[in-house]
Amino acid sequence: MPTQMVKYLYMIKNILVLVFTFLVALYGFSQEYSGFKVEGRFLYDQCGEKVILRGVSNPNIWFEKNGIPRMEEIEKTGANVVRIVWETKGSSTLLDAAISNCRAQNMIPMVEVHDATGDINKVPDCVDYWTRSDVTNVLLKHEKYLLLNIANEPGNGSVSNSKFTSTYEDAISQIREAGIHVPLIIDGTDWGKNINIMQSQGPGLIEFDPDHNLIFAVHMWWPKMYGFTENDIIQELTQSANMDLPLIVGEFSQMHGNCDDYALTSNSTIEYKTIMEECQKTETGFIAWSWFGNCNYRWDMSDDGTFDGLYDWGLEVAVDNEFSIKNTSVRPYSILNNECDPTIGVGIGDYNSKGIQLEQNFPNPVKGSTTIKYSIKNQSLVRLTIYNIQGKTISQLINQKQESGTYAVEFETSILENGVYFYSLQVGNTSTTKKMVVLR
Repeated sequence: MPTQMVKYLYMIKNILVLVFTFLVALYGFSQEYSGFKVEGRFLYDQCGEKVILRGVSNPNIWFEKNGIPRMEEIEKTGANVVRIVWETKGSSTLLDAAISNCRAQNMIPMVEVHDATGDINKVPDCVDYWTRSDVTNVLLKHEKYLLLNIANEPGNGSVSNSKFTSTYEDAISQIREAGIHVPLIIDGTDWGKNINIMQSQGPGLIEFDPDHNLIFAVHMWWPKMYGFTENDIIQELTQSANMDLPLIVGEFSQMHGNCDDYALTSNSTIEYKTIMEECQKTETGFIAWSWFGNCNYRWDMSDDGTFDGLYDWGLEVAVDNEFSIKNTSVRPYSILNNECDPTIGVGIGDYNSKGIQLEQNFPNPVKGSTTIKYSIKNQSLVRLTIYNIQGKTISQLINQKQESGTYAVEFETSILENGVYFYSLQVGNTSTTKKMVVLR
């Protein structure tokens, strides 16, 4: 091919790239996420209201997959969350129905798949399910109110820290690249019991996540026969709170054992009352296992799946105990009314009302250095982050507490390729994002 023709084709290619870049910048091919967000160790809804999770697991996939009538019965406890037990064989249509029916009862849906239980090598299968186009579409449909538990209890007691971290770095990357920005819940290894691996590896995974939107779940199957004591519950929950780890107790019951082992002994019982009390003291979420349908009735909260069928430990956890779901659960205003509370301001979409302002970078498009200006009304923890169009963090320009005022930050773009980038200002529980175009 003649040299002149090669130059001509190369010029056409560059023009098309520039046109595409400007179209993306003008119209936007990504939607700003406005669902639940983790800040520090706490979960907040899109209006900035703190939410302490209180609820139960419901084994949808093995019984009434759409959650009816179980969701209606669980709602009577006052629960603000239902952990929807699922498997990768479940259809996206039924998943959509289960989530919708949970929302119809004014509860937060937390979806999870059980396929990786005891086997961390099956986590990629779970990720493949969540990132399958039809399933992803369901998650995006409900993202404003959704929590995603990536995989139930991945791995046995021999999983190394490096294996845990690499597995979940891959999972986080794929899920975020699929456009899913909801809080991701990561279970401990050793069938959920290992809290130490989350305490040691959790902070690094939070930093790895471009959205910094992770929660860790310990499953407190912690009876004496596994070497646990009541004091372990107190110490570990306190330690996690002190280190600012976003943690929930994702499962617990009154005892542990085999399907046909119904005897409550000093070795098999779990101090569930202590779990509830310490969760209340430390503002830690808890989700009980489970509503109804276990192979061992000792794990059921209800003897027939109804509210009236609550008995024994299930009745205490749901209603009777001082720290029960009924006595400690709060459903956020946005869940009950599908809008922010007008008496305390509006949601994240109205940034000025929240006391922050992010200006368009100048110059834009930018060839070299550009300036980003922003203002904050109150002293807050401020994060200013640059992302590429795939959601990968390019640079964190600011990550510190700042006093009220106006700030200007210089950002050098010479190391970046041509294209569209985003810069996000997160102040406390509020965030806003703008596009930046790099052209050289």
